[in-house]
Amino acid sequence: MRTICLALVTVVALSGAAIAANAAPGPDAIVLGKTSHYPESGCPGTRGCQVVARLTGLQLSADGSGHPFLSPVNGQVVAWWLKLPQLSNSQFKSFSDLFGGAPTARLAILRRVRHGHFRLVRESANQPLSNYHGQKLWPRFTLPQPLRIKRGDYVGLTAVTWVPAFAVGLDSAGNSWLASRPKRRCSIPSSADSKRFAAYYRTSDVHTGPGTVRDYKCLYRTARLLYWALVVPDIAP
Repeated sequence: MRTICLALVTVVALSGAAIAANAAPGPDAIVLGKTSHYPESGCPGTRGCQVVARLTGLQLSADGSGHPFLSPVNGQVVAWWLKLPQLSNSQFKSFSDLFGGAPTARLAILRRVRHGHFRLVRESANQPLSNYHGQKLWPRFTLPQPLRIKRGDYVGLTAVTWVPAFAVGLDSAGNSWLASRPKRRCSIPSSADSKRFAAYYRTSDVHTGPGTVRDYKCLYRTARLLYWALVVPDIAP
């Protein structure tokens, strides 16, 4: 994909060990999205700085692992992370002006109903991200109200406005994600054509409204949404 380039929060250091070190309320907790390697965003560089905006995304493969956000258990999502890059002031303002406001994200629990279609089962409250501007951080958001998830459900990431937790230029065979867009909106105008690009993003593709079913017909490769979710399995009777 090409773009121009409420919770308790714990901020941790950016490292591969951060997920493991901050994951566990118990030994059986599962981190969805965990892989051996964690790519970097291209920001604040100019050529590789891209964001996701006004959609719900689901990472289908990451670092060669398939379906990293498919829950293997019944349980509750209790926390989530983003890997946020350091943006320049001009980048922050440009993205905010174009995509309808300051960066804001939330989690989505998705259930596949048929090929290319998912039902939104439930979603978290919006999480503003402005407080992290100007810093390179890996914040963890603990959900005051955990999200119920069933085995076979997926955890997606909704960019209510825009989210910079995004890495591009990755291996195409091992990194792909789905966007909540109909097929006719898979092709995104070049940002060099500012009028067409702005017109495209005036339409929001965010999946909202628990219980609703939406098209997820746009598959993008060579990129990764940099989010993770912590699931606590149900206790066996």
